[in-house]
Amino acid sequence: MAGDGSTERHEGDPYTRKVTARTLAPFDPDVVRPWHLGDGRRGALLIHGFASTPPELRRLGEMLAANGFRCHAPVLPGHATTPHDLERTRWQDWAGCVAAAFDDLAATCDDVVVAGQSMGGTLALHLAARDLRVRAVATLAAPIWLSGPLAPLLPVLKRVVRWHHAGDDVDLWHPHAVEELYSYGIRPTRSIDELRRLCAVVRNELAEIRAPVLVVHGERDRSIDPRCAREIGRRLIGSEAVRLELLPRSGHAISVDVDRDSVNSEVLQWFERFARTAPAAAAAGR
Repeated sequence: MAGDGSTERHEGDPYTRKVTARTLAPFDPDVVRPWHLGDGRRGALLIHGFASTPPELRRLGEMLAANGFRCHAPVLPGHATTPHDLERTRWQDWAGCVAAAFDDLAATCDDVVVAGQSMGGTLALHLAARDLRVRAVATLAAPIWLSGPLAPLLPVLKRVVRWHHAGDDVDLWHPHAVEELYSYGIRPTRSIDELRRLCAVVRNELAEIRAPVLVVHGERDRSIDPRCAREIGRRLIGSEAVRLELLPRSGHAISVDVDRDSVNSEVLQWFERFARTAPAAAAAGR
C-alpha cells in the first residue's frame, strides 16, 4: 500500500483500484454508480452506509445474484458526489430513495429482502417498520444511536462547526480493506445530526417490524457501538425471527473485513430461508 493511502490494482482483483479511501478528491462516477446484478423472481435491495457508496456491498450482491436474487444497490441522495450535496439532504430523502428502490424491485419480484450496512441497515429497519412487503432484513453494523460525548450536542454543534473530518483511524482486522470503501473524507456536521435523528426514529419503530431480522455487528467497531446490535435484538419483539451475530475480529465495515465471506454466506442463508420463490438463473451484471 502506498504512503498516500491508495492501493494499486492487483491482477485479477476487481475490488481494489488506484483510489484513496475517505477521499477529498472527486469520485470516479463509474466506480461509485448504482448497480444491478442477477435476475429472477426474488429481489434483494442493498443499501450502503452514511457518506459511503454502493461498491461496499458489491461482494454480497454477487453472491446473492449467483443464487437467484435480482439485486439493486442504489445511491442515496447526497452520496457519491460531494459532501456539499450531502449537506443539502435530510434523512427523509435517504428513506424516500430506499422506499422507491424497494417499490421498483417489488414490481418485478415475488419476494423482496433488504440488507444494509451501517446507516443502510438503519434505513432497512425503517423500511421494514413501514412496509409489510419486506420479506426479510439483514443489518451489518447498524446504529440506533450515536455514541460519544458530542452526539447529544449535534443540534447545537451543527450551527457552529460545519465539517467533521473522518480521520485516519481504521478499526478493520485487515486495515488495507478500507481501500474497498469509497467515502467522503469530510462529512457535514448537519448531516451527522440527520443520522442521529434517523436513529432516534428507528429506535422507536423496532417493535413494529414483523419481518425476520438478522443483526450482525463487529466487536472491533469503533464507529458504531456494538451494543446497538444487542439493543436492536431486544427491541424486535414483533419480528417473525431474530438472529444476533457478533464478530470478535471484524470492525465497522463488515462487508470488506476479515469475516466478509462467512457473513455473506450467512446473509444468503437467512434470505433463502424466508424468500422461498424458486430462483431463476442469474444474469450478468448490468
